[in-house]
Amino acid sequence: MALSKTQSKRLGAILSVMFNEDAPVDAVAEIIQDGYVEKDGDSLKLTEKGNDERNRLSTLAGLNIRYKSEREAEQENKVSNQAQSLESKTLQIDS
Repeated sequence: MALSKTQSKRLGAILSVMFNEDAPVDAVAEIIQDGYVEKDGDSLKLTEKGNDERNRLSTLAGLNIRYKSEREAEQENKVSNQAQSLESKTLQIDS
């Protein structure tokens, strides 16, 4: 599914903030006003709402754009879930 012009503009501005790139001032002002980005001193950072919107729009566009920390957290959760599953199966066998 293709993104609308509004969604494309929003995703572009959010990604510009995410990767600390220059973006059109009007696009950045709009995502700040909508609560996707907040000023942190002299820099900008995504809010939780901004991260959710980035994930939503990226998925709609067929992209998988994540921070390294998000990928690492997902990997840790996957390993933890596998360990719990293995432990559960072991307990069932021992019973």
